[in-house]
Amino acid sequence: MKKAIGIVAALPGEAKALLGRRSRRKAEGFSHGRAVLKDGTNLLVVQSGMGMDNAFSAAGWLSGKGVAALGCFGVSGGLDPELGVGDLVFSDAVFVEGDDGVSLVWERGGCDSDVAFNFQAANGLTVSWGPIVTVQKPVFNAAGKRALFDRTGALAVDMETAAVARAASRSGLPFFAIRTICDSADVTIPESIYQCIDQQGRPRVSHLFGLIIRKPLLISHLLRMKRDFRAALVSAPQVRRCLTGMHIEASHRHDG
Repeated sequence: MKKAIGIVAALPGEAKALLGRRSRRKAEGFSHGRAVLKDGTNLLVVQSGMGMDNAFSAAGWLSGKGVAALGCFGVSGGLDPELGVGDLVFSDAVFVEGDDGVSLVWERGGCDSDVAFNFQAANGLTVSWGPIVTVQKPVFNAAGKRALFDRTGALAVDMETAAVARAASRSGLPFFAIRTICDSADVTIPESIYQCIDQQGRPRVSHLFGLIIRKPLLISHLLRMKRDFRAALVSAPQVRRCLTGMHIEASHRHDG
């Protein structure tokens, strides 16, 4: 039986980009789809919704399906000012920022086993190895991103990676994270726009229309965000090819 790789993607667009035209279905409350990589490996992608609680639940569901490794993929905010829209970050460490400050959740080459990617498939893309930091609430403005970069040295910020890393640790599975930059370090996003989507990443249409009527200048922000979101996910087929032939080392189960 061929091995399976499980990936958590928070948003519908992220899951769709990774799976291509393959159909998705819902089971046990999770929307998921399956692709078969060229080496015969099964790729199981589940859409979790935003936030650490949703991501942890989705990762737990994947681990119950017998996957050989757990990962996460999706768009993120850029913290390193050198990174632009569509640049990829392969994580070598994961931090989480909580009420008590920043703590390390996972580090490549540490207690968890590593995976090796097929990087030939990433030719032509801008790829960086570096830390990712997970936060409980979005970082909307450039000043906030700069402060987070100074505190952590992380290249990118999201709201799910640390939860998937913790789930992998608890299940004794190798972990990896791949993020693509959507809003770069110098970009500020109006907080009111974030309130126009629900936890599953679906637009709250009536709320959005009301906001545009009150603040028509937000249309330019929305159009830019839509453009950058699409541009960030253009590399998803190449990310999928990077997983083909992935070498997964055996991992020792432990409770984290």
